[in-house]
Amino acid sequence: MQAVKIAQQCLLCRQDSDALICDHCTDDLALFECKKYDYNLLNWPKAKRGLKHLTANNVLALADYQWPLSRLLTGLKFSNKILHANALAKLFVAHALRSRCTLPQALIPVPLHPRRYQERKYNQSIELGKPISALTGIPLVTDVITRHKATQTQTSLSSAQRKSNMKNAFTLRRPLIYQHIAILDDVITTGATVEAMHQLLKKHHPSLQVDVWCMCLTLEH
Repeated sequence: MQAVKIAQQCLLCRQDSDALICDHCTDDLALFECKKYDYNLLNWPKAKRGLKHLTANNVLALADYQWPLSRLLTGLKFSNKILHANALAKLFVAHALRSRCTLPQALIPVPLHPRRYQERKYNQSIELGKPISALTGIPLVTDVITRHKATQTQTSLSSAQRKSNMKNAFTLRRPLIYQHIAILDDVITTGATVEAMHQLLKKHHPSLQVDVWCMCLTLEH
């Protein structure tokens, strides 16, 4: 019996495609030159300036938070479009992780406060982490850090307000058994959220190597 081919369209151009993002649209994306910066965007002065308060060892992202990736992330975050997470994860692994020798031993997605999770019914960072974990073999660890503080939405806050907003927002539930982890988020602007997680982890595990992975950075223009 011949298998039935399921019709699929590119998420960006809506043309028939074998991939969630077709080759033509992929070629048109303005992705960061991760290889140029030795697969660490902290080696790029423009990114370093925007993340000046972030003290992690390594930062990786696909691109600036601009259309069309911003549309995919908005659809994932607010409309439960999980296919967007699969497409972004495949793009991240193919572009941002290429040629990397040492991968982290675990992925820790940024947790949502329980109230926000009840409203949304899913965590976009976890949904991004699932396919990244499947593609790389890196375990996705979702039960080690909780968000006990119901923080304000960060969008309209200044850098200082974001930092204050995230102060003491997270709790470490149990000790880590890893020496190298990556915090995973969807979008990073100033890095206040991931820095709060980073500080918590380093407080309990000073020698821990912490990378930060996200789909997009919000760069200054």
